[in-house]
Amino acid sequence: MDCLKRLIVEIHHRSLWQVLLIYIGAALMAYQAVQALTEGLGLPQWFPAFAVVLFIVGLPIVLATAFVRDVAPPTVTPAEPTPLTEAEAARIEVETAAAHLEARRRHRFLTWRNALASFVVAFAVWGVVATGWLVLHESGVTSPPAGRSVAVLPFVNMSADPENEYFSDGITDAIITHLTKIADLKVTSRTSSMLYKGADKSLLDIAAELGVTTIVEGSVQQTGDRIRVNAQLIDAQSDEHLWAEIYDRDLTDIFAIQSDVAQQVAAALEATLTPDERERIEQRPTENVEAYDFYLRGNEYFNRGWDPGDLGIAEQMYQRAVELDPEFALAHASLSQTHSQIYWYYQDRSDERLLRAREAVDSAFRLEPDLPEAHLALGYYYYHGRLDYQSALAQFEIARKSKPNDAEILEAIGYVQRRSGAWEEGLRALERSLELNPRSATTAHAVGVTHHWMGDYAEALRFLDRAISLAPDWIVPYFNKAQTWLAWKGDVEGARRALANASVALGSAQFFSQARSVASAETVFRILHDDYDHALRRLSLASFGGDSATYFLLKAEFYGLADEPQLARAYYDSARASLEGKTRERPAESLFHSQLGLAYAGLGRADEAIREGKEAVGLLPVSKEAWYGPDRVEDLAEIYVMVGEHEAAIEQLEYLLSVPSRWSIRFIQVDPVWDPLRDHPRFQALLERYD
Repeated sequence: MDCLKRLIVEIHHRSLWQVLLIYIGAALMAYQAVQALTEGLGLPQWFPAFAVVLFIVGLPIVLATAFVRDVAPPTVTPAEPTPLTEAEAARIEVETAAAHLEARRRHRFLTWRNALASFVVAFAVWGVVATGWLVLHESGVTSPPAGRSVAVLPFVNMSADPENEYFSDGITDAIITHLTKIADLKVTSRTSSMLYKGADKSLLDIAAELGVTTIVEGSVQQTGDRIRVNAQLIDAQSDEHLWAEIYDRDLTDIFAIQSDVAQQVAAALEATLTPDERERIEQRPTENVEAYDFYLRGNEYFNRGWDPGDLGIAEQMYQRAVELDPEFALAHASLSQTHSQIYWYYQDRSDERLLRAREAVDSAFRLEPDLPEAHLALGYYYYHGRLDYQSALAQFEIARKSKPNDAEILEAIGYVQRRSGAWEEGLRALERSLELNPRSATTAHAVGVTHHWMGDYAEALRFLDRAISLAPDWIVPYFNKAQTWLAWKGDVEGARRALANASVALGSAQFFSQARSVASAETVFRILHDDYDHALRRLSLASFGGDSATYFLLKAEFYGLADEPQLARAYYDSARASLEGKTRERPAESLFHSQLGLAYAGLGRADEAIREGKEAVGLLPVSKEAWYGPDRVEDLAEIYVMVGEHEAAIEQLEYLLSVPSRWSIRFIQVDPVWDPLRDHPRFQALLERYD
């Protein structure tokens, strides 16, 4: 017990409590800085854990040093050993104590001043480490050095047959794919590069638009079983040829040519090429040239977009490729991804389609377990087929390790992270994808609407304007721009201007035809229904491409706002008839349940309406689907208003405003569907809370 008391007295005597508190405080502040550096600068994920280990190791060292570092204080003695008076003895005792305290103050290891100095030094050390890492490595979605950026322009088809365009495009695509496997290069995606086919622009202008410093261009000429490829790497600023080569070989050497071009470009740009990257680039996807030809034809149709006819032909081409070479893993992976796309875009929502997608990707893995395209295809199977976002993200991340500069993979990661509620991570991935694919209207739009959902409306408008400038005949960004003006400021005039521009750009017929594909377009129409009164009255089912349920509901809602209840009821009943069949055919489709609930509400069938609305929310809760889940909550709130359950409606709105979504309090203020709630005290309190 005496030893313990002496230890406590000694700890107090040496101010170890002060040392401990200073160290813990400084360590916590330093750890916050390390976390910020890790997230903001793309440092490795083990960095914060490494910092914690250093802090733990440093604690006993600092305490031990503070414990042993103690200098004996001087004593005050009289000049000569003469007998002391009582007053002199007291004076000497006081002076000795003061000297003792001064010595301890001067020689203590950790004073407040020393602690502050140590803290500054620690930050400087962390800064050096962070800077060194950024200079020497790339991590996550950070960019390679600007001088190692390259775009591959479409190789010119010099063959006698103009139908061979798919082949020259395939060579271009293969070279881009090889280059994306090199982590030390920034490579513009195929989507952006292919926009410059036949463009009458200088290389300097193209490089500026794509954000690169160098350009690869060339030509392909196929004559029988011979192929001639002319490729060159050009510095866009100086127009200097950094490398050039003419390959005149047998067609069977096509893979060696593609590989050599990629490696020569990397060498000319002094990019580091790891052994694994070199091995992946040199790998031959098939020994069957005819199978490869069908694979390239499949790519030509797959890359055209989402048209059912194009995807159907792509499926046939890939199927023919794997029939000619059952060992062609890359073709199996592409066939799987095509099946997933056909399922996703409602062209065939059958279990058989998903089974074929899974069988094809399993074949790819059986042949090449590490094939990045197989991981990409499996990711899309989980994403599009199963809505299993965690499994999809895991597969996309594996693919990204092999192709770190592939814009498509980064975009897929961004979409899945967004749907799973990881908004910041999803936004960073989409922004990095846009950096690699700067001419992509869809990616610019994705970045814009992500900013909208996160409440950064000014940035949302900036990227939506960029998407419109890239694709002025695409209606979706116009509608999202209108929604952003409504969400940001409740600006009906801003929304009206956005859609007026769309009508001018597309024409009224195409405007309404495309509008059916826009999520919550009907919300914008009901806010602006007076502007579109004439058009909505004349709107035909044909303009909605056979989507009868959405068409009937839009017309029903319009006639309700126009105070024509009999017409509104007739259209609600038509929607009901269509949707009852759809929910029986596909009971797991949450959208159909929401729409059926709205139809029942319009017909006054309250219990059935609420049942369907709740079913939709249960099938697609926000916890499972952060992107479209809030739409189902809004639908349920709307159903509650229509059937007179105002308290329940406000409860849903309160939840809706607490999560990222397209909705905001300003949006709700100008939407006429909520008019029955305006005088409700709880609704007024909700407006004040978010005002």
